[in-house]
Amino acid sequence: METALSKAPEEQTELFGHVAAEDVLLDMWNKKKLAGSWLFCGPKGVGKATLAYRLARFILSQTSASGQSDGGLFGEALPPTSLAVPETDAAFKAVVNRTHPALKIIECALKEDEIKDRQALLEAGKPLDSEVERVRKRYDEIRISDIREAESFLHLTAAGSDWRIMIIDAADDMNKNAANALLKSLEEPPPQTIMILISHAPGRLLPTIRSRCRRLILKPLEDDMLRDFLRQHRPELSEKECRSLTLLAEGSAGQALSLADKDGLKLFAALLELFSNFPSFSIPKLYDFVDKNLKEKDKLKFAQDLLIQWLTRVCVLSQTNMNDLEEIFPNEKQLIQKISTVIPPVELMDILNEIRAGFMDVDLDRKQVFVNSFFKLQRGAA
Repeated sequence: METALSKAPEEQTELFGHVAAEDVLLDMWNKKKLAGSWLFCGPKGVGKATLAYRLARFILSQTSASGQSDGGLFGEALPPTSLAVPETDAAFKAVVNRTHPALKIIECALKEDEIKDRQALLEAGKPLDSEVERVRKRYDEIRISDIREAESFLHLTAAGSDWRIMIIDAADDMNKNAANALLKSLEEPPPQTIMILISHAPGRLLPTIRSRCRRLILKPLEDDMLRDFLRQHRPELSEKECRSLTLLAEGSAGQALSLADKDGLKLFAALLELFSNFPSFSIPKLYDFVDKNLKEKDKLKFAQDLLIQWLTRVCVLSQTNMNDLEEIFPNEKQLIQKISTVIPPVELMDILNEIRAGFMDVDLDRKQVFVNSFFKLQRGAA
């Protein structure tokens, strides 16, 4: 069953837990200071893309071709107090379908065969299935051609609104050439233009990109708030599952839902089991884990993210007093202590960076790279 919060960001009608961020944008809109380049940053799944699309719908529903807000029946309307736009609004529907001429979305482009398949459906007059569209194969990075296409959009005359809105989701996916090509547009965007860069890890972006954007940080949700969120939107979960998901999601509502819907707790438990005899690893168990759980590219990426997240948690917690540690799973504290005893935190961080770099290399055998990450840890413990 699809709930409001299992929809894509452009379809969302609610933004959970980020009233302060919305108020910042509303205040700048009311003061006519919103135009320019923005960097929306925070953990993956925290709501950055949802806020970006929410803002886009709001602006496009507020403005006409004259670029001015619609006046009230007896003169100037009162300043808006929310970015919410009803689903019946034409701007809402156009943003969901990505058909509004004043909105440009930049993301990893579809592969050529996917474009042909999609075009064939459209030419045959067949509707596009939203689920099929979400899983279409894409390139692993945003390329310079994608950015040049965006620059052309910025200098076209917009129809239906004098505003232009461009969303890059995620800016972290830009390769070096694409990032450099974006710099001039960020520094001198056309009037009445808003460029929103969504970033899960802004530290990886070029310093020149960060310096040209106003930053809006979406903070992780508090544990109690996230736990209430899960109880409301996934009532079938047990209290124990809610607690574990809250700890594993680290304040991200989107990540919590993704973990719940993809059986993330089971995958994470199996991942931790591989460390049970650390620094020794069972090679048959490693390959069995990969063969059983990581046959699909998306699941492999999911497991990679979980491994990086947990090793980061080990780095942080190994330097703290763990007496009051709330474990995601039983014996987690013992595993953390075992790893930190044989690999100092600074060295573990270096190994973690090597593992992360290996996961990002698209030319390597992804499954073997995943297995090799455990061997890197084993060598670090020698």
